[in-house]
Amino acid sequence: MKLKKIWKVWLALLLCAVPVCAEGNVAPSATPAGAEDFVAASALKDDGVMRVELRSLGAPGALNLTLDGVYTVEHDAGFRFARGAQILLFESDGKVWLEAGGLTMDMGSALTLTRQAAGKDAANGLRIAEAKRDNLYPGDLSVSVDEGGLRAVLAIGMEDYLCGVVAYEMSDNWPLEALKAQAVAARTYAMRAKWNAGGRDYDVVDTTADQVFFGLDANNANVAEAVRTTAGVVGTYKGGFANCFYTASNGGETALPSDVWGDEGDYGYLERRADPYDLENKNSMVASAVFTPGATDLPALKEMLQEALEAESGVEGIEFEAIRSIEPMNPVAKGSIVCKKLRFTLTATAPVERLRPSEDDAGAPGKAAGKPGSDAALYAIDFLRRLLLGSPYVAVTERETLDEEFTVDLDVYDQIKDGLGLSLNGSDCEVASVSKDIFGFTIELRRFGHGVGMSQRGAQTMAGAHGMSWIEILNFYYPGMELERIEWDAPKLEALEALSNSFGRARPEPSPAPTPAPLPELEEGEYYARVTLGDASSNMNLRQSPSTQAQVVARLFHNQRVIVRGEADADGWVRVRTAEYEGYAKLEYLKAESAD
Repeated sequence: MKLKKIWKVWLALLLCAVPVCAEGNVAPSATPAGAEDFVAASALKDDGVMRVELRSLGAPGALNLTLDGVYTVEHDAGFRFARGAQILLFESDGKVWLEAGGLTMDMGSALTLTRQAAGKDAANGLRIAEAKRDNLYPGDLSVSVDEGGLRAVLAIGMEDYLCGVVAYEMSDNWPLEALKAQAVAARTYAMRAKWNAGGRDYDVVDTTADQVFFGLDANNANVAEAVRTTAGVVGTYKGGFANCFYTASNGGETALPSDVWGDEGDYGYLERRADPYDLENKNSMVASAVFTPGATDLPALKEMLQEALEAESGVEGIEFEAIRSIEPMNPVAKGSIVCKKLRFTLTATAPVERLRPSEDDAGAPGKAAGKPGSDAALYAIDFLRRLLLGSPYVAVTERETLDEEFTVDLDVYDQIKDGLGLSLNGSDCEVASVSKDIFGFTIELRRFGHGVGMSQRGAQTMAGAHGMSWIEILNFYYPGMELERIEWDAPKLEALEALSNSFGRARPEPSPAPTPAPLPELEEGEYYARVTLGDASSNMNLRQSPSTQAQVVARLFHNQRVIVRGEADADGWVRVRTAEYEGYAKLEYLKAESAD
């Protein structure tokens, strides 16, 4: 996106007015006037509903709910609850039981509390006592039995979901433009996860395994503004959603997925680049070790250097004396500041045998086996004199500083990070740097998180200290990503009076899982094949187009029979169909059936 276009869209989005929905929660905005040319209306369609598994609850035996809205059991007006109602759900004998108003009811293996339309500007959600915060969860709550406890999945509007994400991935008191950038990154991440959810009953979880979600806090006004202002804006790449990685701090350089995870996928919208904004932020995490050249104040380092020196030098009796210099080595990739080794240049001492005159020979030179130079003749004459007198020099072993300097390498992660207690992450991805002053050396490890994509601390600096817009922040961290605006086809909440009143029939009778329909007859150029994966529990994605960025149409299971249509393309994608679905899969996971 050109710079002129960036500033125009920033101004257009800054000036637009965005409505609040009648339910009292965030609503998608209309596209602001003039912004259509810069944040294009997307051809992508979605209902804007996120299914969030509340994994942070664990598998509790019971859930204590307070309804701060209008709810029914599965849209049954005869099975409704008043605002303020207290509901206890608990597991017993493999069933979900509901206790309310003095009654206890067997709800079978699962139930869903569905949200109905409420008054204008009224809160409409529920609160969960077992959650980490007393926040509002505005959506439908499905509860089922799982591993001896309860499992909860919340169906919530995308923009409401983001208000419960951005506030905890950043903070409400951060600069507004940083919050907007975070909202777009989080929305894009969520949509990509939803498109790849396949047949699961949830899209994301509420922990750091996806994005932290703690429900909505009405006090987070800046977060709500950031979400409203960017409503519907997502990042795309090659017709699908970009994988908007973000991290707390990158240590001064953005990483690529291949640097951290060895992932060689198509991430053309990311670059490895220096990030001065992250380094500028005084709140970016850093772990440091300060020590003198002799490392006497850091015994663990001194011991590691001694062991490495003995192994590398081959000099008997050698001892580490002092550090002359330290240099990062072995970068993870060409041009990267992330290095796997630190090279130490050292001075050392060792035992050296010298010939000394006897104590009663005060007129003899101090050293008879000295260095070559102008005194060589003097030493030679004196040595012969001593021989003629029958009193040769005495051999003495002394420890001296060697003229040669030695280099040894220490591993940044196994030795420096772990050995000196400088860890910031469980995985090995920190950035090591070295500085020197008149007192000694400082080793610093930076990067809190994986370092891929947007640095949240960098975004904070760009918006706060430099006045940069959310679009500038996104363009810096995702330079190859396009911005589009989705208009959600969100279903409207129904009023109670529009529902059927059939108490006791809130849920249909369960039906058996459907059996896959038989495959149709082959057409010309087609053949039958079996999905071949690692084991019987594995599955693979059937995608809408031949790309890992494309939406997941369905999941294919190990040994499932499919029809392959034609030849694979250059990347190994082939068109596949079943009786119900058609899409693309990788040919390497398909085994053709024999013609017999």
